[in-house]
Amino acid sequence: MPFREFTFGWYRRTFQDVQYPEGFANSVAIASAVSVTATAIAFICAYSLVNSKFPGKTAVALFVLAPLAVPLILIGISLRIYFVSIGFEPSLALVYVGQVLYVMPLAVLNIRNRIAQIPKSQEEAAWALGASRIRSIIEIVVPSCRYSIAATLIITFTFAFDEFVIAYFLTNFSITLPIKIWTTLVTGFDPAINAVGVMVFAFSIALGIVAQALFMRKDRRS
Repeated sequence: MPFREFTFGWYRRTFQDVQYPEGFANSVAIASAVSVTATAIAFICAYSLVNSKFPGKTAVALFVLAPLAVPLILIGISLRIYFVSIGFEPSLALVYVGQVLYVMPLAVLNIRNRIAQIPKSQEEAAWALGASRIRSIIEIVVPSCRYSIAATLIITFTFAFDEFVIAYFLTNFSITLPIKIWTTLVTGFDPAINAVGVMVFAFSIALGIVAQALFMRKDRRS
């Protein structure tokens, strides 16, 4: 400050530093794997919580959603101590496991709300016509939840892509984009950080808008 002129030079500089593209690629790869895994597990869990009756169901539901109530830094530290104690070295693979635990409760909430809205009579009719439970889930429940599933994939991807704390504690030398931004800030301010921040912000907002549009879209499937 004060600004002298407008320039895209700092945006170009982010692509000249090899660690920014490398961090972005790592973040996208991890976030993609996390979103698919968390959404798949969350669908199974949400279906069970809505349709099954078993002792301790409420306790199980609270256990699944517990990470939402725990400060993220405690999750990161606990996972670091636990994985190291059983012989695992910090790596991107551990970041993947930690972020699945982090985003899965959100995925469960999103999908459970949609499954709860599906009339049970639809599955019962399929069973009466000879369909197995798995077939009724694949042909009735999954298509009815397709927008919620797609939105959950996007939201969990966004959360995992932007996540820093778990990535910081569970990796040593591998770089994700949030870690690269952090290390640049603590070692000395670089105006390229502003350019990276704008691009990440725009990317996350775009994904959030798409996810919200999918959540609001009603299923017109007859």
